[in-house]
Amino acid sequence: MQRVNFVPAPHFFNLNHACTIINDAFDGFGCYLVGSSIERRDYRDVDVRYIMADEAYDRLFRDAGGTYNPLWSLMCMTITVWLRQQTDLPIDFQIQRQTQANKDNHGCQRQALGIFLDYPGKRPSDTVAGPQLEKPTNETGETGETNEASETSQT
Repeated sequence: MQRVNFVPAPHFFNLNHACTIINDAFDGFGCYLVGSSIERRDYRDVDVRYIMADEAYDRLFRDAGGTYNPLWSLMCMTITVWLRQQTDLPIDFQIQRQTQANKDNHGCQRQALGIFLDYPGKRPSDTVAGPQLEKPTNETGETGETNEASETSQT
């Protein structure tokens, strides 16, 4: 049986959950798992790339220096540290411009992260009633609930 990647399952689950937040925060194509953690068990780090549309990337980073852009560097390092805390994995996170990401890919695998499929329509748990609990009663068989209207009319 061939493995999809070599990231331990609980860590991969946490990584996916954290990437949903990143995917929602930016205008782009989302987070992807790339690199050696897909290919082999002895990976050094877990490479996560966020691929952003060229226009959005240029608008946010003003195409000023790529990896030497201070905003880009700060955002990548901050998200790297946060993902490491969320997953307990040696994460290397980078935001990439779409054109550059596709040019640098060289046909290597990418695995989308942070995508959870929902049940279409109502979930079965939404339509099936759970167990109904009986209301506790006192010695006379009354539930102890009071009718506010009757109490106010008696006063």
